[in-house]
Amino acid sequence: MYHENPKYKEVFYSRVHNLRFYMPEDAANGYHMSRYVAAGAQNIYAAGGATKELLGQMMDKMLELCNDEKSTKTLRTDIATLANNIKYRLRYPVDEDCGLRMGAIYTFVEGEAADTTEDYWTSRKVALAKGDATQNIPPDPELYAFFLSIGIPYTPSWSEQLAILTDSNYFSQRTGMLNGLLP
Repeated sequence: MYHENPKYKEVFYSRVHNLRFYMPEDAANGYHMSRYVAAGAQNIYAAGGATKELLGQMMDKMLELCNDEKSTKTLRTDIATLANNIKYRLRYPVDEDCGLRMGAIYTFVEGEAADTTEDYWTSRKVALAKGDATQNIPPDPELYAFFLSIGIPYTPSWSEQLAILTDSNYFSQRTGMLNGLLP
């Protein structure tokens, strides 16, 4: 389907799963609108979770409310509203899954339709990268890294973090720390 189609190029081959992943040759015009819609929804999700800065702002607001003697009548309601907001945001943390899903949205595998986006395929590709014991799917660390390399730059709400992600010193330190954990 995609292998012999000149509109698409192979961008990754998973040796673990014996699968080829494809992207349009013309990335600017080659995606169906449904891919952009799914990516936009994923970006909203990525921006909606709890971050250190957001939690700090909410805690500052709570302290401000507690120190404001004029708001004693609504203090319990105001604090409860902020606490519920924090609880909601902690249910949807900003994490690597956002990048993985974005990478999965922008790639295709054989059998997947390029002109639609189905959550089944996105979830399936993420499971191929992360592994899923309940489905007997082994993890593919190279696919995981590939999805992040595609997904993070395509997530506008994370664009300010790209400088950190391309810092080779960071990756050298992380590799050293991970190697130190091996037996």
